[in-house]
Amino acid sequence: MSEKAPHIVEGAPAASGGDKPRIGPGTAYLGLGVIALLMGAMGIGGWGSYQEQHSALQTFEQHRDFVPTVKVAEVRESGATIKVSLPATTQAFTTANIFARASGYIDKRPVDIGDHVKAGQLLAQIVAPELDHQIEQAQATLELDKATLRQNIANRDLAQITWNRDRPMVAEGWTTQQQGSIDQQNLKALEAAVGVAQQSIAAQEAQLRVLNQEKAYQTVTAPFDGVVTQRNIDVGSLVQADATSGTFMFTVMQTNVIRTQVYVPQDQAIGVRPGVEAIIHIPELPGRGFPGKVTRIANALQPDTRTLLTEIDVPNPDGALPRAATARSSCIFRARRSRSSCRWMPLSSTVRGCTSLCSTMGSRAYTRSLLRTTLGSRSR
Repeated sequence: MSEKAPHIVEGAPAASGGDKPRIGPGTAYLGLGVIALLMGAMGIGGWGSYQEQHSALQTFEQHRDFVPTVKVAEVRESGATIKVSLPATTQAFTTANIFARASGYIDKRPVDIGDHVKAGQLLAQIVAPELDHQIEQAQATLELDKATLRQNIANRDLAQITWNRDRPMVAEGWTTQQQGSIDQQNLKALEAAVGVAQQSIAAQEAQLRVLNQEKAYQTVTAPFDGVVTQRNIDVGSLVQADATSGTFMFTVMQTNVIRTQVYVPQDQAIGVRPGVEAIIHIPELPGRGFPGKVTRIANALQPDTRTLLTEIDVPNPDGALPRAATARSSCIFRARRSRSSCRWMPLSSTVRGCTSLCSTMGSRAYTRSLLRTTLGSRSR
């Protein structure tokens, strides 16, 4: 018998148990990409960690090796005068809030806000017809009391004449003692009636003065030369006179002199005294200064701020310096300190971030700095 050759079919996989399945090219590329991404992420993370450590190390070295720049300045005499510039507040020299002292209606109001007034000038006129009637009634009552007084005086004089006539007759027995007693007591009663009439007239005159004073209050005038800064009434307004809740009518301020208040620190307040010259500046008028003088000091430091309240009077004839303005005061005064303690040192001798210890040897100041570090325990 002849052997038959095996029939092999092209394209069919060999059925061999020892052969493995092949991996396609797409799967291989995907695996390489994942590996590359992982390696890139690890590299970025390592680089960031390295940068942080390097930055922290540089910061530590900067703090460790930091040496501040210390200035050395000459210590010299501060001189006989000291100039200080401090914030200040301006206010009117005198302020008057005018309230109604008589009840009634406003008949005239010749002034308004911003008007300049003189002392005694009319600000408003109040009318109250019932007050005029009360004055007329009081005057009539006064005239009645005066007539009563005249009548009592006439009766007293008649009783005096009668007693003068009957007294010798009673003594000689031509008239009874009873009649004499009646004449004597009648004279005393009429003398007392004269006294009562006199006191009634005095009381009525006092009442009339009160009414006339209320009448005078109806004419409201300026208490001093100044400016009307507030007006709360108009013609026809009803005003009430009351000690606690009277109608607020006007505010008048004296602005020809401006009072400026300055709080001087303790280290600069030693030489401040009345008569010291000062110049006031306000930001709105940069090219102009207002000269004045210190007129009053508190003579005691404020316990909370350690400052001395000082008042400066500034002439203001043209009204250019406003009240209630924020200003700066420049004062030049003679220091009242001992010669040994009067030394000048620049403010730059204190360095921010460190504590400076200054000592004086001769005329030169030497400064030693004590540094504080935030990283590590080393200080220099």
